[in-house]
Amino acid sequence: MDAISTALEPGDVAPPPRLAGPMALAVLDMLSRAERAIDTDPRQARIFIGEASRLLNRASQSSRTESYRPKLAPGQERMILRHIEDHLDQTLCNREMAAIVQLSAGHFSRCFKGSFGVSPRDYVIRSRLERAKALMRRSRNSLCQIALDSGFADQAHMSRLFHAIVGSTPTRWRRAQASHVDRA
Repeated sequence: MDAISTALEPGDVAPPPRLAGPMALAVLDMLSRAERAIDTDPRQARIFIGEASRLLNRASQSSRTESYRPKLAPGQERMILRHIEDHLDQTLCNREMAAIVQLSAGHFSRCFKGSFGVSPRDYVIRSRLERAKALMRRSRNSLCQIALDSGFADQAHMSRLFHAIVGSTPTRWRRAQASHVDRA
């Protein structure tokens, strides 16, 4: 079978990636957003495809030097991820996270990026957004309260990052999720 005959048709759902890292999830998200926008806003779809392409290009270039990139040990990864999850609603700074795994702040940042493919700051932001999405799906709390519970400074802070990363405002996203539930 050749690659063309095994390609997904429009509307097909790709199987979930196994242990996909943050970079792979970001590329999948951008391509999914491009697919949704292709008919209504081709310019925006091209932007999403370009962003995914740039991410993949950077990843292919960095894979050549990846053997030299320091990484956190598996135990350190678990400790940091647990700490981030437990303290997501609080201020998280690199210096404090580095102290948990007994590294300098600079070396911790390099090792974190080597392990997870993104900076600690980007990982925390995406984790906060995922928590906000989960809270929006399962509660009727105000967006202001959800923003605070997710660790954002205020609703405007969450909305800016949400729109930049997800591509929709929190209110529109929440309505779309509610309409998906109503149809099911």
